[in-house]
Amino acid sequence: MTQVTPAGWYPDPGQKQDGPPTERWWDGTAWTARIRPTALAPGAATPEGGGD
Repeated sequence: MTQVTPAGWYPDPGQKQDGPPTERWWDGTAWTARIRPTALAPGAATPEGGGD
């Protein structure tokens, strides 16, 4: 049985060690280009440049 990870914000797997912590949007099948600062409250608007 294959485990499915639901869509949502997760710690950015491409996080650079020299920058602030970020989260990346997982669409349920792949990582998207959408990122946000980790400290952003759930339900807040996506920061500019957060399109897929």
